[in-house]
Amino acid sequence: MRKLVFVMIAALGTFATASAFAYVISQNNGMTYAMMDSNTMGSMMGGVMSGMMGSKSMMNSGSGMNCNSMMSDVPQDVIIKTKSSQAVFAGKPQSMTLLVLDKETKKPLTNAQVIVGIEKGAPMSTMNMIGPMFDAENIGNGKYLVKFALSEKGYYTMHTHVNPAGKSMHSMMLNHEDIGTVVK
Repeated sequence: MRKLVFVMIAALGTFATASAFAYVISQNNGMTYAMMDSNTMGSMMGGVMSGMMGSKSMMNSGSGMNCNSMMSDVPQDVIIKTKSSQAVFAGKPQSMTLLVLDKETKKPLTNAQVIVGIEKGAPMSTMNMIGPMFDAENIGNGKYLVKFALSEKGYYTMHTHVNPAGKSMHSMMLNHEDIGTVVK
């Protein structure tokens, strides 16, 4: 009898909590949006990704979030090198040149798709992405030009994804490298 009473109380408590939460959300959407800021979303996504993915870590140790993913720690098919300074100035249009090489042949990849996203802070620590991801401009001979302007001084991470010609879109996750950028 005690077990039955306990189960009924637990079930009613769960129902009441869920109902109260649904009511608060329906009454105050502003509160809901405020709850879903980038830090909350980062923590939530970290937990979701940890549960969904295997044990391969997306970040180096010491990052702000312990999140697992299918992204590779080191690019699998390519080598990504910065050919310009990683220190730039705030408030001015900037560019950074990347050289993308085939990992096996060491030859320049001339027809790759290079997609970049910029995050304020260390890799995946803040989830504060500065705008949407964008394509780097192919300037020939394996070089790709990343154009951006950052208004605030600080440390930024350039999430660089490469999709070699003829490879599936999944290869972008396997060919990912984080490049640190200092804005003065």
